[in-house]
This record gives sequence, structure tokens and C-alpha cells, in this order.
Amino acid sequence: MLDKKLTLNLITPEKQLIKDKPVDMVILPALLGEMGILPGHINTVVQLGMGSLRYKADGKQEEFAALGGFVEVINNEVNVFAESAALAGEIDEEKESQRIKALKESLSNKDADIDFELAEIEIKQAIARMKVKKKRM
Repeated sequence: MLDKKLTLNLITPEKQLIKDKPVDMVILPALLGEMGILPGHINTVVQLGMGSLRYKADGKQEEFAALGGFVEVINNEVNVFAESAALAGEIDEEKESQRIKALKESLSNKDADIDFELAEIEIKQAIARMKVKKKRM
């Protein structure tokens, strides 16, 4: 059992970021808090929140900002269907900061053509990406 691995897949609407990656463990931002998955985990489906999705493989850890969706764990296969995901090292902190600033300005100006709910979600997503990036530094 100790030498058993999980198979990780990370899929977004744009592309598949990870395909059939053998990993030792996965830690993900479930909607109600962080969830760890090891080989032999019970089959389950959970809603994905916003935050850090990490996996360990061969003693190394990789981290993504995962933003909404759901996760399916079946027979040591972890399938993450994320609304959006970005590798921590590829997140542009300045770009995210500017995005937050622009969205907040639009909300405070009460622009008629802005979707307030969507703008608030986008702010939360940008903040989540920045937290993952800062944690990585």
C-alpha cells in the first residue's frame, strides 16, 4: 500500500493542465476547507472552492491556484474539474493587483453595464491567485 500512487488530472474549460500524473498526495481547497487525498481514499465527489491545490510527487511539491468547480475521487484517480486554474509560478501578481483595482473602481462607480455579482467573484478569484503566488515566494 505504501508504494501506491494516485493519478491526478486537472482540467479547466480551456485545457487539460495535468494528465494522468502519478502523485503521492493531493491537497485541495474543498468548499468547506482544505482536503487531503492519499492513495486508498474513499470514492467521493466534492465541490472545489478557491485556493491552493497542491500535489506531491517524488518528494517535490507543485502548487496551483484553483478557482471553483468540483473534484471526483474514484479508485485512486483524482479528477479536478476547475472553472479556472493557474500554476503558482505563472501568476502575475501585478496583473492581478491591477485587475482587482479596476474591478473595485467599477463597483464603486456603479457602472451601469457591470455585472456586480460577476465582478465580486472575479475579485475573489484574483485575491485567491495572489495568495497562492505570495505563499509560493
